[in-house]
Amino acid sequence: MTSIPTWRYWLSHLWEQRLETTSSDYNPVLSISVVQGRLQLTAQDAIYSFGDYYLNFRKVFDRFDFDRLPKQANVLVLGLGLGSIPELLENLHHCDYNYVAVEIDPVIVQLANEYSLPQLKSSIEVITTDAELFLQLDQRQYDLICMDVFQDAVVPGHLATDHFLELLKARLAPHGALVYNRLADTNAHRKESREFFEHYFQPAFRQGGMIDTGGNYMLLNDMKFVD
Repeated sequence: MTSIPTWRYWLSHLWEQRLETTSSDYNPVLSISVVQGRLQLTAQDAIYSFGDYYLNFRKVFDRFDFDRLPKQANVLVLGLGLGSIPELLENLHHCDYNYVAVEIDPVIVQLANEYSLPQLKSSIEVITTDAELFLQLDQRQYDLICMDVFQDAVVPGHLATDHFLELLKARLAPHGALVYNRLADTNAHRKESREFFEHYFQPAFRQGGMIDTGGNYMLLNDMKFVD
């Protein structure tokens, strides 16, 4: 685990503290910084992780009825980043869950192992592969699935199809919850995400709905999970 001096966390409340910049076959730019006392992972045009300031999922979880899930739920996170989703659930909502995290970029996995995952108490199994391939091969079912895969600022096309949604549905436990993250930061992204919701997501999940978090549309398989 990489140790970060305390003074850098203090200074991060005044200005960003850049810790490392690297690249991978999937992301030409990956930067880790401390911002407002929190680790942030950014790509060229997107924020991949931001601790408990990862507001798209935080706003959903703040409304989420966790009593509808088992006490020790099995959670599938598609798109690891630095582990903001497990961090939110563990630290803010005190959930004692077991996680499987799927991340295609081995450099992101390395960064998460160096900077953030050792700080979590939760059990996290990290698998380095494509999300669709994982769903095709893995036969487990999950009480909560968080779909958070982006190639920079774009959801890869093969993860926005009827086939992929059917795979998600097959891996979702009975009465389980799915949260699917879509960008909505520009008119073009809002239009694209609304069309995906109306033409693909809602036909697959008839009780589904959408939460506008301001810059993202968070799609849920069943709106009973939020108040």
